[in-house]
Amino acid sequence: MSLSFHIDFNGQCEEAFRFYAENLGGRIGTMLRVKDSPVPAVSASHGEKIVHANICIDGVELAGADVDSSRYEKPQGFYVLIGVDSEEKVKLFFNALQTEGQVVLAPQRTFWSPCYAIVIDRFGVPWKINCGA
Repeated sequence: MSLSFHIDFNGQCEEAFRFYAENLGGRIGTMLRVKDSPVPAVSASHGEKIVHANICIDGVELAGADVDSSRYEKPQGFYVLIGVDSEEKVKLFFNALQTEGQVVLAPQRTFWSPCYAIVIDRFGVPWKINCGA
């Protein structure tokens, strides 16, 4: 059995996964476009959208796809939690994810962690970054 997360994007799935690969050390596995799948493309631009993608970040898989903008809903009610082993990594990941995003909680000491941060990235995905060291 495996457990992963699937995130809907508003036409930015490929951009988001490439950003996560570059800034979080992820490895993209699949990046399947509508035009390369059995799903009929309703236009040339729709054919370029992602029908399924996955990325592995430190052994954890995230999956995603572009959804029709009329069905897109901003992610809510969850956070993707990244546990790292140093304050420097919290700050590194936070700095990347906060670019054009929304800072909820800047990196700081908490009663459970020497460094913890919360950010919503420019793709609307909410992240919590926790140093377990």
